Amino acid sequence: MHCKSFPIRLCTVHSLIFFGALLLISCSKKAESGISIRWEGDRAVGLVIPSSLLGNPDLTQLTIRLVQEGNSVPILGDLQETEERILFTPLIPFTRGESYEVLYGDSVIGTVAIPQLAQGDADLAVDEIYPTQDTLPENQLKFFVKFSKPMREGESVSHLTLLNSDNDTLKGVFLDLQPELWNEDQTILTVWLDPGRIKRDLIPNLEMGAPLEDGKSYRLQISDQWKGKNGEKLDQVYSKDFIVTKRDSIYPVPASWVFDTPKAGTADAVILDFSETLDYSLLNEVFKILNKDGQKLLGNWTIGIEEKSIRFTPETPWKKGKYILEIESRLEDLAGNNLNRLFEIDLLNQAQTTAASDFKQLEFEVKE
Repeated sequence: MHCKSFPIRLCTVHSLIFFGALLLISCSKKAESGISIRWEGDRAVGLVIPSSLLGNPDLTQLTIRLVQEGNSVPILGDLQETEERILFTPLIPFTRGESYEVLYGDSVIGTVAIPQLAQGDADLAVDEIYPTQDTLPENQLKFFVKFSKPMREGESVSHLTLLNSDNDTLKGVFLDLQPELWNEDQTILTVWLDPGRIKRDLIPNLEMGAPLEDGKSYRLQISDQWKGKNGEKLDQVYSKDFIVTKRDSIYPVPASWVFDTPKAGTADAVILDFSETLDYSLLNEVFKILNKDGQKLLGNWTIGIEEKSIRFTPETPWKKGKYILEIESRLEDLAGNNLNRLFEIDLLNQAQTTAASDFKQLEFEVKE
């Protein structure tokens, strides 16, 4: 995170242990000034600045800035001093492909370029775009883009494009959320189509229409200029082609789902078939299986083809008896209809809701 101004927390370290650690710093290339990069794996996590560059060091005068057009941006971080070196550690690792300058007072005493990844390193790629099926409802609400490595935040609108069958770019179809919706390690991005255009009778819908139209085909395209956190670009342009069918105005009905149950004494998976595609992200979060004593079973969940099923493989063999599958009611289909309520529901019209509850439960039995 880059900030316009920042506090520098000064820690003077005199211990031989820390001094020895600095001697082990691995640097790819020293700048002419003698300033070098500190690495942890493939991440540039600090700068090593010879104390001799500062004379009688006053570290309150030391600043590290990102070099860019216009105003340079100060970097938030910590400084640690020994007799011969000063170590600057940024709040987050430096970005590959960018250059940083070190200032003492108003004078630049060195500039360091963080190199791009070597050619032999694994490329930054899009692993999958969800939903994976190629027929989507007219009121499709979300896409999920899964990357092979952590990505930069705040740039999705610049790199995502929705094209129609004539290869024309459709404007104003994505919801520009700030901050964007990333998972914890910033490898999965949730992309919303504008709900105001999807919900009928709202002003955006009446003025611009829905983002998608029944019977038409589209392409979701991802630019190869999108950069990961380490500064490398995607290895190619990615796209998802799909056709649109009628609106989905029915919420998922767990009572209609079908179990394929294992035999007692085995550690085979129990499989649950939804017969429709459900929200990829929520499928990873909303299920648990309880035994007859109400205890949660440990094991692994795996999402099936086109997100139309899910399987649970237990850590220990099944025992004969009945089990409860508990499902959080926030589970949605592709149109945002959850187990209790339609996405387009009029909250004043109670006829459109099911009896509200936080969970739904399904029972299944394991036999010998």
